[in-house]
Amino acid sequence: MKPLLIEASFPKLKSDITLHMEHIKATGTLPQLHDQSREVVLDVRLWHVLHLIMSGHSDDAAPIIDTLVFDESYGDMPALHVSWLWLARMSIFIANEDYMLALGAAENALVKMVDITSKKDDFLAILASLLYNLAAVHNSLGDNARAKKELTKSQKLFERLVKKNERRFSPMLLYAVEASTSIITSKAQLMEVLKHYDDEVKLYTGMLNNGDSKKTREALVNLVNSLKKEGDILLEMGNGRNAAKYYTKALRYQKKVSTHMGHKELVLSIGLAKALNKVANRRESADQLLQSLQPLAKRLNATNEQIEIENLLNNKSKNTNIMTLLKSIF
Repeated sequence: MKPLLIEASFPKLKSDITLHMEHIKATGTLPQLHDQSREVVLDVRLWHVLHLIMSGHSDDAAPIIDTLVFDESYGDMPALHVSWLWLARMSIFIANEDYMLALGAAENALVKMVDITSKKDDFLAILASLLYNLAAVHNSLGDNARAKKELTKSQKLFERLVKKNERRFSPMLLYAVEASTSIITSKAQLMEVLKHYDDEVKLYTGMLNNGDSKKTREALVNLVNSLKKEGDILLEMGNGRNAAKYYTKALRYQKKVSTHMGHKELVLSIGLAKALNKVANRRESADQLLQSLQPLAKRLNATNEQIEIENLLNNKSKNTNIMTLLKSIF
């Protein structure tokens, strides 16, 4: 997915800061603001963030955003502006592939937006952009089913906005349409790949009882790999229930390959937990499984898997909160 056009959602400013904008463009620094009204100061600082991001200095913008949203001295900044700052921070997190932090930024933006009563163009633009960014996160994390739903909502909002301001919002609408098309194409391709692995599973299953222990073991190893691939694909498509079945089968056959819990078993079990987490009445089981896998991951020095388990446990609540907040806004 293309990076968000962050300027499309930038809220209208209440004060005229033209001269201050020219100063920032010319010098790259903030002008003296001691004699300016509080409204002007806040607007200039907000626009400064936009300027830094648009000029390719997102790393410089990030700490400024953090100051504006966390420093109590900026507590009088309008909620809509704070929401945009969190949206901008989310975009920077996504660019740096910090997807869990990006979800946290989205949650913080939505918390602010829930209490905003005036849901006009700027509000809808930020909401549509948040949905686009959420789709980008979930697409990167392999959750294309959720990404597709978020893109559909984002696209509908941008369609409404385009009718009011075609020049401002048409590029973002195009981004959402292109991303949706890409996911649909990806789903069709995944279906073809799924069929391929289904044929492999049938082939290797038929080779298990040929009397040759070496060939049987090879068939078992290949069968486990094919079942895992099917589970991975179904998980990416959002079919947690069937994905769980394939991971469970893979684990069952893996026990015939190895009698101890190693890295392969750890990876398969994490996949099973992710699949169970997509089934409404199995989410508690998913958490219990992930918690039981933490000592194994630590014992195996499986750093990547340790991080993945921690992220899954720590950020489950973020996704739940985001869904709840979105429902309250819509």
